Amino acid sequence: MHNSRTKSEHKLIRQLASTAWERQLREELKKIGGVLLETESGHLSPFDVDAAVHAFHNGVSRELCNRYSDSDPWFAVCLAHFDGVLTDEDFSGASDNIREGLKQFAYHFQS
Repeated sequence: MHNSRTKSEHKLIRQLASTAWERQLREELKKIGGVLLETESGHLSPFDVDAAVHAFHNGVSRELCNRYSDSDPWFAVCLAHFDGVLTDEDFSGASDNIREGLKQFAYHFQS
């Protein structure tokens, strides 16, 4: 992607990064929900829930935070698209500049 992006492209990239972060976080939180259900059914103890929440906070939650808030939003968006978190439909209103950048990222990332 060209280094010169318009304001609207920057805005779209930030929005897409936020969407990807939310989607990934939601999927990971579902796992915590499963642990809570197992506790309710008596299969797991409250200590198991505590351990799962602790692992979530220090693991995947922190990784996602680093990916989406501490790094270049463009890289995070490209990676989310490459991983299937963001689909082509999410880029329906994107400029040719952004679409070309995604193609270049995928080409270089696969190489």
